[in-house]
Amino acid sequence: MPDRAPRVSVVVAAFVATARQARLLDETLATVDAQEHRPHELLVVDDGSPLPVAPLVARHARARCLRQDNAGPAVARNVGVRESAGDLLVFLDADDHLHPHALTAGLRALDARPECVMVVGPRDEMCHDGRPTDFVPVLPPVDRDLYAVLLDFTWYVIPPSSCMVRRAAFDAVGGFRDPWGADDLDFYLRVVRHGPVWCYGGPPVTRYRRYPESSSRDGARMLHSVRVVYERQRPIVAGDPVLEAAFARGLARLTDIFQRALIENVAVRLAAGDRDAALASARLLEQENPALAAAALDPALRRAAGARATG
Repeated sequence: MPDRAPRVSVVVAAFVATARQARLLDETLATVDAQEHRPHELLVVDDGSPLPVAPLVARHARARCLRQDNAGPAVARNVGVRESAGDLLVFLDADDHLHPHALTAGLRALDARPECVMVVGPRDEMCHDGRPTDFVPVLPPVDRDLYAVLLDFTWYVIPPSSCMVRRAAFDAVGGFRDPWGADDLDFYLRVVRHGPVWCYGGPPVTRYRRYPESSSRDGARMLHSVRVVYERQRPIVAGDPVLEAAFARGLARLTDIFQRALIENVAVRLAAGDRDAALASARLLEQENPALAAAALDPALRRAAGARATG
């Protein structure tokens, strides 16, 4: 064990294109300022934002702003880690909140389980406007392999801010590698195979924001991303009936979630006046799941999407 206390680096990937996103980022960074255990540093990686981020970051304690061309949150997080000095890492999304005891809870959990490469605390949730939801956090089943649980997708989402990961483990698994979707799931699947992970109970450590602009609702992007992630698992699960079954169930669940997200994408894009994008989403849904498309989409829109595909 090192003689000094472990240093905690908090890394935030930020893309700020609106005044609302700037306000949310400011609120997020304020929750780091309010930590009972002060982090060694707060690194905000500006992922090519159209609006200025550095002046906002400068208002917060121990904070440093790094800037890169827009490359996605996975790349931004890796840049933050590369520039960090922490032994322990917490990744905070630019619209989520840490509860004041979050870093204290993570440190205590790692102290109680020194063999663990990562610990995961409970979360609660808020609506896009900050109102709390009635979400009740649930711990994963303790009698199952966490890798199988993650594959099965019966217990998820794990916001990155609910985790505290050892820097050595992050480096060993290669950090994040999917720049535009499912990068967190891919990372967790590698970490749980690298070493022990403990999901501890107690009060929530982070508040996860659900709001319509979330990139996880881009059906086309996420269908592609989750399939890439699951294909990477195929040689690992091959020959193990339990893991193969978890693989099949999880991929089916995620496929259904993001096929249904395409319905939402169509409606949102039509409302925004972007008919071409709406037709692209409709066309993909028709290819993916004709029965769902027939049940959910306006017949005229389906005909237009089909005509565009053959035109």
